[in-house]
Amino acid sequence: MSDTNEGDTEYAIKQVGDRYYPIIIDREAGGHYEIKNPMTGSTLSYTKEGAAKKYVERARQQEREG
Repeated sequence: MSDTNEGDTEYAIKQVGDRYYPIIIDREAGGHYEIKNPMTGSTLSYTKEGAAKKYVERARQQEREG
């Protein structure tokens, strides 16, 4: 799992089997939150690590802009 710390939110990518899950780390709670897909209500995951990294990059960009 890769950690990054930008601003107040920490993002990482968790690999389980052949799936990659973008997650938000909550250090105070001692755990993490898996990001939900608002369209389906299920946990967001990707089959390619690069796609998960792009999601995390977009989330960081939105946080900086907004």
